Amino acid sequence: MALLAAAALVLVLVVAIGAVILPQLRGGGGAGAKGTQTAGPDASGSVVKLKNVPRPGYEKLAEEGVVDPAALVEKPVGQPYKHAGSTVIPACNLMTFADLEKHGLILNVNPLVPAYKRSYFDGQGKGPMEDGSDLFLPMTPPNSCYMALWPEGLLEISVFQESYTKTSALDYEFKNYVKRPSIGGVSVGEKKRGTSVVDKTMKYLTFALRLEKTVAQVQLSVKAGSQLASQKQAVLKTIASNLEKQTARPGGVTSISYDSPLITAKPGMACEVLNADDFRELFRRHSAPFVTEEIGSAVGRTDFSIDTDIRDPNEYAYVDTLCERNTGEGYRADGHRLSLQITSYVADPAPAHNMKFGGSYDGAQPLSRPVGEESYCVTKQYARSAGAVVFRKGRFLVTMTMTEPNQQPNRDPAQRCRRLSPIAERVAERLK
Repeated sequence: MALLAAAALVLVLVVAIGAVILPQLRGGGGAGAKGTQTAGPDASGSVVKLKNVPRPGYEKLAEEGVVDPAALVEKPVGQPYKHAGSTVIPACNLMTFADLEKHGLILNVNPLVPAYKRSYFDGQGKGPMEDGSDLFLPMTPPNSCYMALWPEGLLEISVFQESYTKTSALDYEFKNYVKRPSIGGVSVGEKKRGTSVVDKTMKYLTFALRLEKTVAQVQLSVKAGSQLASQKQAVLKTIASNLEKQTARPGGVTSISYDSPLITAKPGMACEVLNADDFRELFRRHSAPFVTEEIGSAVGRTDFSIDTDIRDPNEYAYVDTLCERNTGEGYRADGHRLSLQITSYVADPAPAHNMKFGGSYDGAQPLSRPVGEESYCVTKQYARSAGAVVFRKGRFLVTMTMTEPNQQPNRDPAQRCRRLSPIAERVAERLK
């Protein structure tokens, strides 16, 4: 399930037809240039133009808005989480970054739209959630891992276990697959293949891997002649092997962070600062026990002086993360949702510039209860939702958005901002 579209505005504002109207994502630096540790104005006062960080596999990348295409790192941390008394196998543990590298696969490049998205149990929310029906799996998997691949392709894994899925649905779903040869002790099934109506060389493949009381649904978008096409069976073997390992000895949810010479200060990871208590205070109800996280895979480059009246020719590096907590009602698009998006820079002028430009499109109005060093209420529906709170604190730009049943997008945005402001204040205090 896609997160709220209101979070689409971070550094660029995009009109409905998809044209970028803020050309901030332009900048200098060639594809093979060495990285620099300066990601904002330096003490000498000279203009900073960022140089690209070279990464294996991205030699043909020609995206001026990207300065480091592969900045994400993954570390195993924490203890396994138990739901309803049973240990949960995190979906992303079935295909790690190291596994991707082993198969010659790399993440897609985008500092804004996530190439990496996951839903996982974190134990904070105490509310109920959708568990599907007697015959069908939940429409919105609470335990999933989405990876867009470079230059084309997609790998998505959803893990269903009896502690949060009806047993009859697991049995029925697996019966709908054509039986394939088992991989070790893992049963394998495959659904009928689909083909893109736009690109006939793009195939959509769906597999189910079952071990004991766990089903891993694997969806692949495979371009003919791509690395993923050649590695398809090997990828399934890796997932099956990891499913066996995780069943025998489950691991906790991995920690995702950035490792780039351009990100010299710790970024704000949205799911680290948005917690279930915030959701409960806002909506007077519990959130589901899982959280959804989106992480931009690359470090972006922005120049705020291009086609604006902002007189700062320096280029700034940034990364972007988003977190959503909800009531787990995946079949209801208008359920209760609280979303937080953080754009992290390493220099304070950048979010101030962003606020100045973005406010003109957002119909920015002062908050009755100011947040951070500068803040406003979005009153005009554009790339952000009306009723969103936008604020900056130091090197962070933050957008907080809420959705609830029967909400009318453009009606009384000031009222939603008033409700969000005290929650935003708490989030601001956690940002360091």
